Amino acid sequence: MVCGILIRVNIMQLLCQGARRGHSENLTVMMRKLIIGSLPIALTLLVGACGTGAGATSTQSSDVVLATAYAKAELTKQATFQTPPPAPVTPSPTLPLESPTPTVTATPTLGQPVVTANYNAYVRSGPDESYDSIDFFLAGQRAFVEGRNENGTNGTWYFIRRIDEGKDGWVWSGAVTLTGDASGVAILEAPPQ
Repeated sequence: MVCGILIRVNIMQLLCQGARRGHSENLTVMMRKLIIGSLPIALTLLVGACGTGAGATSTQSSDVVLATAYAKAELTKQATFQTPPPAPVTPSPTLPLESPTPTVTATPTLGQPVVTANYNAYVRSGPDESYDSIDFFLAGQRAFVEGRNENGTNGTWYFIRRIDEGKDGWVWSGAVTLTGDASGVAILEAPPQ
């Protein structure tokens, strides 16, 4: 009887070790392999060690031992292993963000005309739609009027110098609202294409 208990304990220990090591095999398959592999050893031990006394008999049949081992293996398979929760991460102090340096914007003088974009428009390299667009003049942006060109096909175009960010160039008068007196603005020739 003592040998039968020892064999059951050894089988359960082997199963638990296999499960802890992360074997991908099903525990039932592992159990069968262990029982079949250890059956000759167990029988040898039972016959050799336990059967030496006069009249010594086993109190449990091999079917009972196997049934108990299968039941314990099934319980082991169904057991859940609790993983401790991760340690909370303490935030590290952060440096304060630098605020951007304010940009200086030019303020128009009383006599200098200014245009404000009515809608998003192209800034072009010359006073016509046939010239390349070089930037956008976005709705609400303002620019100084540095020159003008009277285009017989498309009307008046203004050469603008940007107050805010952007490239200087030509914008069509229909896309902007002019503030100030444009009579003193120089008339410029169209650049070559």
